[in-house]
Amino acid sequence: MTGVSKVLEGSILVIDDEEVICNFIKDALSEKGYSVVFATEAKKGFELAKLNYFDVVFVDLRMPEVNGLAVLQQLKRFDPDNVVIMITGYPSFETVKEAMYWGAFDYISKPFDLETLLFTTKRAVNFRRLNEEKKKLMEQIKQENIMLDKKVQERTEELRNMYRRLQMTFVSTIKALAKALEARDSYTRSHSENVTKYAVMIAQEMKLSEREIGEIKNACELHDLGKIGVHDYILTKTEELTPQEWEEIKLHSLKSVEILKPLDFLDEVMELIRQHHERYDGTGYPDGLKGEAIKLGARIIAVADTFDAMTSKRPYREKVFTKQEAIEEIKKKSGTQFDPRVVEAFLRIVDKL
Repeated sequence: MTGVSKVLEGSILVIDDEEVICNFIKDALSEKGYSVVFATEAKKGFELAKLNYFDVVFVDLRMPEVNGLAVLQQLKRFDPDNVVIMITGYPSFETVKEAMYWGAFDYISKPFDLETLLFTTKRAVNFRRLNEEKKKLMEQIKQENIMLDKKVQERTEELRNMYRRLQMTFVSTIKALAKALEARDSYTRSHSENVTKYAVMIAQEMKLSEREIGEIKNACELHDLGKIGVHDYILTKTEELTPQEWEEIKLHSLKSVEILKPLDFLDEVMELIRQHHERYDGTGYPDGLKGEAIKLGARIIAVADTFDAMTSKRPYREKVFTKQEAIEEIKKKSGTQFDPRVVEAFLRIVDKL
């Protein structure tokens, strides 16, 4: 078979023993501009994946000849960057958890909801392409590091500036992705921009250094990047979240760090992102840190993030707090959820917001 060429929307492989399922996915995605091929045998599907490029691979969890998890493991061993979506007619938490453990990006349940299929596919293709862009840029940085080592004596300042520009280019690319993800949801549009503004004003009021303020600014702009790995239906759900859905939401700060992990020059920024949902009394997540064990920048972001969330529309809450109501709520949680010193600084600048 000849290689599958990339198209504008993306190239898709479906591995499912039910031809009717394959045709349904092919028809639905082809209509939206995707290039779709399928295999009704796991072995043939794996051979197609080895010989051709695919943005996303759909794999049925239960096939007569082989377990879908085994196919997932094969695909990941062959190419760890393969983005695999599991198809299941029996979506239990344990099976989904096991699939995620072996590297599945997401899952969809039979019978399919067309809107969910399209959203999940688009999110997976975006994730695949983000990873490809990240690899290309990391290779650029690696090559520039080699050049820097060779020519450090004669071109030190010039190469350092070039390296900084590459870093800024990569950060700008990631920030543009985060902004695009935020813009798709009317509830969170401009959220990171608002949080950045509030957090920087608090940090300046607390007389932090320019370096620390720069780290806080970067962390604010990237703090919700990990939501690319959270189901859309969870992010926009108006009813109360189930315990499993809440656990998935709580992973978004860790997923943000995972995406940024290769960029060691953002180590301090990643710490702030990881900790921005910790609480001053130690009841936050993901690590249950308490008091001064939480980075000051993260404690600042926590106040700014909460203030914007309370004064903005959210799918899970009908009430939008007035500015004064939000201020009173933050004052009430000083010493429990928030650092009292940060709250005091926030109250000094709140009239400027």
